[in-house]
Amino acid sequence: MGFPAEEKLKILIVSQYFWPEDIRLNELAVGLVERGHAVTVLTGLPNYPKGKIFPTHGFKGPWTEMHKGVRILRAPLVPRGQKSKIRLVLNYFSFAFAASLVALVRVRERYDAVFVYEISPVTVGFPGIVAKWKARAPMFLWVLDLWPASLSASGMVKSPFANKVAGWLARMVYAGSDVILATSQGFDEPICRVAGKRREVRWFPQWEDLRKDTTPIDPVNLPSLPEGFKVVFTGNVGSSQDFETVLAAASLLKERKDIQFVIVGDGHKLDWVRQETVRRGLDGTFHCLGRFPSTVMPAFYRQADALLISLRDEPAFALTVPAKLQSYLAAGKPIISSVSGDVKRIVGESGAGIGVDAGSPGELAAAIEKLADTSLDARAEMGRRGRAYMEKCYNMDTLFDQLVEWFRQEKRKRAGSQRAD
Repeated sequence: MGFPAEEKLKILIVSQYFWPEDIRLNELAVGLVERGHAVTVLTGLPNYPKGKIFPTHGFKGPWTEMHKGVRILRAPLVPRGQKSKIRLVLNYFSFAFAASLVALVRVRERYDAVFVYEISPVTVGFPGIVAKWKARAPMFLWVLDLWPASLSASGMVKSPFANKVAGWLARMVYAGSDVILATSQGFDEPICRVAGKRREVRWFPQWEDLRKDTTPIDPVNLPSLPEGFKVVFTGNVGSSQDFETVLAAASLLKERKDIQFVIVGDGHKLDWVRQETVRRGLDGTFHCLGRFPSTVMPAFYRQADALLISLRDEPAFALTVPAKLQSYLAAGKPIISSVSGDVKRIVGESGAGIGVDAGSPGELAAAIEKLADTSLDARAEMGRRGRAYMEKCYNMDTLFDQLVEWFRQEKRKRAGSQRAD
């Protein structure tokens, strides 16, 4: 006998990051609760992105919390710190070890699914494997970062030995997973290559919550943007985002005072970008505003004339589709993409803007100038096409329902196997 379609599930999510850290997974956990499912999240002490444990938490707890109907179990960890690779490695492995112990001790009941949120590090998979064993449930691994390829592509790891270790860790996590999900359709082959055998990899992209685009613009809390054609970049300002190319393109457009670059975000390269802005004489056209909560990003999008996405020219990044792309498509504004591979394909396929190859300052500058000289009506049509593409391919409700159906399918499969035995 199959399970009824309306059957409610018990789901355990394993993630190094969760509320009050500002990540997209928060929406999934709450969305599953809103659908009537019982959701528990095994996570660490919040410390992202500033690298310090939030003042609301500490090594005295709280170790168990509730947030919008989601039960939260926390594990201690070494905070990631700022600009220290050693601290980051300690952060990764301390959570993997402590969360595995917490899973061993505190996961005492059966679950229908264990869902592991694998944005770096891949080591989050190890407490997921322990939780899977304790919960007697299938483990779904959602791969957002390809290890070890993303480590070497970002420049974080350059040692061949370290890359080999990262590959071994990823292989162990893939082997312990029952279902592998990937945010990009291009992840299939690299995952199977690291796993050492053919695995089914299901496409589960990131989404956008269309309810967020109603955020009002508060002139008191948000800075006013400069006059002119505003090219807005939001998100992490790190090595992966290839600001060398962005700044080089801005330098080529220096004489176009009507073209203004606005950077909304933070990261370990922000100070360098600010220094380069001064050195290149871009003070009047290149503006770094710092970090703002994700909840106010739609307010910046509405003031933009174009939205910029960039990644380094690396094979791993050519396969990657950052969540930022879905947010940009939902904003209904033209997109300028300096990313090779899947992102460039999606921008072209959707008709949402102009895509150029990564690491090409001249092409990027030409694309920005072309869009700045395009009529308002033509730009508005690009935005409409992007929004329609997002609603078709990355609708949040559709994706959440698909995930729940996969959970149910695995539960039925296991029930059938047990009856056969």
